[in-house]
Amino acid sequence: MAGPIQRPDLYVVARILETLCTRERRLGRTQLQLASGVNYSQFARYLEFLQQRGLVTLRTVDDGAESIDLTPKGYDAMMFIAKAIRDLLGDDYVKRR
Repeated sequence: MAGPIQRPDLYVVARILETLCTRERRLGRTQLQLASGVNYSQFARYLEFLQQRGLVTLRTVDDGAESIDLTPKGYDAMMFIAKAIRDLLGDDYVKRR
């Protein structure tokens, strides 16, 4: 696997955080990766990046499955990034569900 992310793509960060923010059920790694549209190796690096910054947490739920959760800090970051993209590029660049 490649090393740590040096210059994160904010579109990728926004897609992952937005997917967690708008989900209707818990998501594991593969479900979040598919829903956010990022290839798995890149997704794994971004997930570690987001965890290290306290934007997401991983937990084991009752049935033993893994769940990725958005933290309050992650929600604030998602709103900030979405607003910045919208302000700079217009509404067409940020999907709101």
